[in-house]
Amino acid sequence: MLPFKLEITEEKLTAHAGLAVFGEFVHATAILGEVDKMLKRPGSAVGYKPSQYVEPLMLMLQGGGRSLEDLRVIRSDGALRELMGIQAMPSSDAVGDWLRRQGKGDGLTGLAAVRRLVVRRALNLSTITDYTLDIDATQIIAEKEEAKITYKGEKGYMPIVGHLAENGLVIGEEFRKGNDAPGRSGQYRSRTGTNTRMGILQRQCIS
Repeated sequence: MLPFKLEITEEKLTAHAGLAVFGEFVHATAILGEVDKMLKRPGSAVGYKPSQYVEPLMLMLQGGGRSLEDLRVIRSDGALRELMGIQAMPSSDAVGDWLRRQGKGDGLTGLAAVRRLVVRRALNLSTITDYTLDIDATQIIAEKEEAKITYKGEKGYMPIVGHLAENGLVIGEEFRKGNDAPGRSGQYRSRTGTNTRMGILQRQCIS
């Protein structure tokens, strides 16, 4: 028999220690501060800041969550929240309401600005000058009433995502109905005005 020794501790424990590493990376990049700058802040002093919605969503998605209800895993993990300094966190319903408000307002524009900033910072740290733009459709399964049947026979959406093959950075996206054909991908326009579906882009065309 192996000499295991069991002890009782009052220290908080988490089953999601890996998310703490990801969270530290997010904090180090100062992305959350940019989120607060680019997205509309609450109308009152007691409301949640945009970053207080975005950070739990990032942790949830990084941890494999697929629905807003999965935010409860983050909310109930006191040890992880303490490590991340998350003192107050909105409920799943509140996050859903916030996302819908962002979709109807200027939220997507603000998030796009944050994404461009992240891409620009990453490119400035890279020695690569030519990148391969890869555009592909990604199925998102959904049960919403307006969701359509995709070519895979499942109900959902079929957005197009453009990313750089060399580092995986997403530089553009187009949200589309599920019954839109994957081959009917939109064209991305670089800053130089060149229309591109898949090919080589130079760094100055992206950032």
